[in-house]
Amino acid sequence: MTIYFYCIHDQFYVVRYFMSMSLRTRYERCSTPSAKQCFVVSSVILNMISYGLTTGYNATLFSELRKTREIALDIHSESWLASMMGITLFVGSVIGSLVMETIGRRSAVLMSSIFMICGWTSFSFASSFPVLFIAKLFQGISAGIGTNVGSILIAEYSSPKYRGSFIATIPTGLLLGIFISHTFGMFYGWHQLCIILLFFSLPGLIAIVFSPESPSFLVTKGRYDECRKIFRWLRGTDEDDELETMIKTNMILQETKKVEFCNVSKLIQNKLAYGVTAFKKKEFRIPVLIMMHLSAIMQFSGSLVCDMYALDVHTALYGTDVYMFKVMTSLDVLRLVATVSAVYITSRVRRRSMLLVFVSLNIVTDLCIAGHVYARQHGLLPFDHWAISLFLHHFLYFIIGTGSMPLAIIIGGEIFPLADRGFCSVISRIFCSVYMFVNIKSAPYLFSSVGVDGAFSLYALIHSYSLIVTLILLPETKDKTLERIEDEFRGHTIANHEEAFEMKDYDVRDDGD
Repeated sequence: MTIYFYCIHDQFYVVRYFMSMSLRTRYERCSTPSAKQCFVVSSVILNMISYGLTTGYNATLFSELRKTREIALDIHSESWLASMMGITLFVGSVIGSLVMETIGRRSAVLMSSIFMICGWTSFSFASSFPVLFIAKLFQGISAGIGTNVGSILIAEYSSPKYRGSFIATIPTGLLLGIFISHTFGMFYGWHQLCIILLFFSLPGLIAIVFSPESPSFLVTKGRYDECRKIFRWLRGTDEDDELETMIKTNMILQETKKVEFCNVSKLIQNKLAYGVTAFKKKEFRIPVLIMMHLSAIMQFSGSLVCDMYALDVHTALYGTDVYMFKVMTSLDVLRLVATVSAVYITSRVRRRSMLLVFVSLNIVTDLCIAGHVYARQHGLLPFDHWAISLFLHHFLYFIIGTGSMPLAIIIGGEIFPLADRGFCSVISRIFCSVYMFVNIKSAPYLFSSVGVDGAFSLYALIHSYSLIVTLILLPETKDKTLERIEDEFRGHTIANHEEAFEMKDYDVRDDGD
């Protein structure tokens, strides 16, 4: 009996030893730099999903309120609710820029999460137009803060080898949020849906609460010991060279600021002079004009109006809204596929060729939708089958997701000059916000005056003009360095560089003779 007891006792310790080794191995795997980076990046991606939820929620909100008249909305109030996103995105991006530079990147995302939850809470108690307006205000500012800070925070959290993959998940998170909202919209009304989506927004808040501050922000505030601690917690000790270089560079910048502190009174004058000087430079002026027209191509592509005013578009295109949420859910899946396809296509096809093909297809599809809607409403079709509308609708979303939308983002990251990149980004964001507001605000009035067919014909006209101007101004940018692209905007082509080199070489030989 004693021998049996000791055997059991020994077996117990052996089992406990192996269990402790197994738990330790699991802990070590979960505490690797890549796992830690996945966790902190998830705080941004979960908030991106929340921003997608707000876009998809519009379809349920507007369609339900039109049918039930629970809250009376006319064409003016509905257009204001929908178009507020354009204004509040810009306001949120300005707030986010100030917060991330003064309080911190983590604090900006935390503020964005709180604003989002306040928005969903306001929707759950909404019984009048002003409360809906306040809810939209909260959510628009939240999305503006988060989309402005999100990619920056991911880049500062992650190692170079993971950075591209992490940033590429941002549009996927947005589309996933739209998909979730449309899926639940098939089963629940707007009031119940906002409560469900509120719980989908909570994980982003919880994740950012337990995430550390960005090491890049800490170094700008001179908190070097804390920066080293968090940087090594995120990335280990293999990237200490980047850490020490970042700290030394900031020390030099801080010394420079101390020397130039006396010139702060001239800051406004210098900024105005900088703006005037920048617009005189071709490498600044031409990219801004290109982005002005690329933003028009992206905002007036048709998908934004289809998402915001799904009931109008579906009724005009299909003759009924019975299958609206099922169709929208399939469109969301298609957009996810198109996003993945865009990554492959942009790595293979030249930018100008891709722009010409996909935007031209977008124009043709807009005209086909306009013609089909007009012919169906006036009884001019020899036969009317839902498959025609379904194909045109899905083909439009695929073209936009594969070409029109990613091209504007990709080209915008390539053509801005290095010295003025921040100023160019602000101007580009202003154009996007203005176009978004004008597009969404004007859509109900266009639908009531010229119909859905007239609105899509107008979008085709805007696309045609923007495409012609962009092709005239835009050089090929694929597989070129940013310096070479900037030189081409200045007018310094490769031929000019070679000619200048030959002349210099000729002068050297003459001096030698």
